[in-house]
Amino acid sequence: DKTAGALRKDLDEGYMSAVLKAQLRARIESVQKKAVDAKKRALAQRVDKVLNVVKEQLATAAEDGVKSLVLSVDIGADSKASQKVMNAAKSIAPEMAFMGLSEEEEGSGGKLLAFASVPDALVDSGLKADEWVRATLEVCGGRGGGRPSNAQGQAPECTNVDEVIAACEKFVADKIGAAV
Repeated sequence: DKTAGALRKDLDEGYMSAVLKAQLRARIESVQKKAVDAKKRALAQRVDKVLNVVKEQLATAAEDGVKSLVLSVDIGADSKASQKVMNAAKSIAPEMAFMGLSEEEEGSGGKLLAFASVPDALVDSGLKADEWVRATLEVCGGRGGGRPSNAQGQAPECTNVDEVIAACEKFVADKIGAAV
């Protein structure tokens, strides 16, 4: 994407016929569109794989009677994919509080996405998804918000995901005393 932008800039600065410039711009746009489509397909495949793993972990945790679950999921910083994961959590384990954490690129120290879903029974006992997300992302300078039952947020940089997971688990344990 950045390469295409640089090429377009070089093209705009170059001296050539307007017809040739238009043709070259169209070629750059075509290549860029193909790259974006390929990236979307790869992300969709990755999300499908992650969903299968998350569903298994949720089912196991639900069978064990766990009240809350914190998972690191590899969906990038895609908020649509986070909705799919949260919907799966709600359908498989409707009485469990769920928090998902995903790095834009795993191990990069870059953007971190956090998303949480909390059932009404746990909201009534003091665990609110919006507070949970904010407390979790506070560790790495992020922000979040939402409703007591559903929230999400991001941190621009996160170099220590394990520290974030520890803060997340501590917050939920303090609120409901759940063994996570």
